[in-house]
Amino acid sequence: MRRPAFDPSWPPEVQEIYRNDLREVWDPSLEPQMYALYQNQLRLYKDLADRLRAATVLDVGCAQGTLGLLMAESGRSVTAVDIRPSFLSYARARHERGAIRFVEANVMDGPPLGEFDLVFANQIIEHLVHPVEFLSSLKRYVKTAGSLVVTTPNQQYIRSNLPRYADLGDPAQHEHRQFSAGGGDHFFAYTAGELRQFVESAGLQVADSFFFESPWISGHMKVRYLHAFLPQAALELADKLTLRLVGRALGHQLAVVARRQ
Repeated sequence: MRRPAFDPSWPPEVQEIYRNDLREVWDPSLEPQMYALYQNQLRLYKDLADRLRAATVLDVGCAQGTLGLLMAESGRSVTAVDIRPSFLSYARARHERGAIRFVEANVMDGPPLGEFDLVFANQIIEHLVHPVEFLSSLKRYVKTAGSLVVTTPNQQYIRSNLPRYADLGDPAQHEHRQFSAGGGDHFFAYTAGELRQFVESAGLQVADSFFFESPWISGHMKVRYLHAFLPQAALELADKLTLRLVGRALGHQLAVVARRQ
């Protein structure tokens, strides 16, 4: 994956994702906790793709394309989709090797993308207020024996101050707040029970659900001050032990793995 040279003519949103890439992908010294957090997520998703034996992958809402590019570099055939053309242009500039195609589209419109062994919807569903419709749209892209992976912030995390989806009332009154890009724009979060229920309502079968990203990885609760001193392997070991004991309360993120019925 190529590191692009900074271009001052980029629009502000592209300059922002470039800065994010610097601290999350290229330079761990800038913000060690952000580097640890992002690298942990990428390893988790790669392990899932390996475990699910996915040869073809659809990355929905790919943004700057990091996940899709890494999946392609690992030998998979990848389609990366986003509604923002400037992000896709930036992602193409990072492509170095591997089979990947970038598509500008909204999956809610049902574009003809094909069917895939694995569909990733990574940190997207919390920006939408009609989750069943979104999940139903994704289902059409999952092969009969394939899987859908949905990740989102965990409302039951001890530091979450966001309401549950169930507390929103009529979702239609919040439609104008959809499609925000950053975590600071979140206005609700899902519980594990809610997300599992919506996955099943969309006609998918829940194969697994789990919490990930404890404070050892996220750096929350001032653990970030240890990131400059502890090796990544030690942080990941502490993270696994913590999630095994108290995942619901100390897992910042939530994942559901679903299959077509």
